[in-house]
Amino acid sequence: MKTLKKACIAAGLAIATVAAPASAAIFEYTMTNGDILTINTDTSSATFVGKRINATMTSAGFASFTGGATPSFNYVLDTLDGTRLIRGKRETDNPLYKDTTHPQVLKTMSGNRINLWAWWGDPITGGDYVKTIKSYSAQVPEPGALGLMALGLGGMAFARRRRRKQAPVAA
Repeated sequence: MKTLKKACIAAGLAIATVAAPASAAIFEYTMTNGDILTINTDTSSATFVGKRINATMTSAGFASFTGGATPSFNYVLDTLDGTRLIRGKRETDNPLYKDTTHPQVLKTMSGNRINLWAWWGDPITGGDYVKTIKSYSAQVPEPGALGLMALGLGGMAFARRRRRKQAPVAA
């Protein structure tokens, strides 16, 4: 019974170690005007935040994003929420035009330019939002770090318990 219990604990810790997503990452692009585009591959989401824009979006394509200082991508957006400043007025995205011949898209243009295309305002007051990349950074979590820590703590607890059982009994 004890051997089975130990095997179950070891299997659980191994699964916890392997289950951590090794490829999950957060990529951050700072634009020349100070806007920040963040793409999270784990949640398949992105944000574009700055003085003239505050938008959140999702796309299944974000899960396979690999980053880089001059990325190349073209993602049709599943969702887009937030506002954009156009002619002094905060405009929201207009979902009435989402499924037209030009869907909502986040893509790169000419190497270091990012283009967010959406229908802003009702009636439409703006489309493209194009900004140039100034810098790039990425955060990649260490896979299985918690699982390895749990395995080490479990091993220490097991060793301590084993020592207590083996201690000589005074008569």
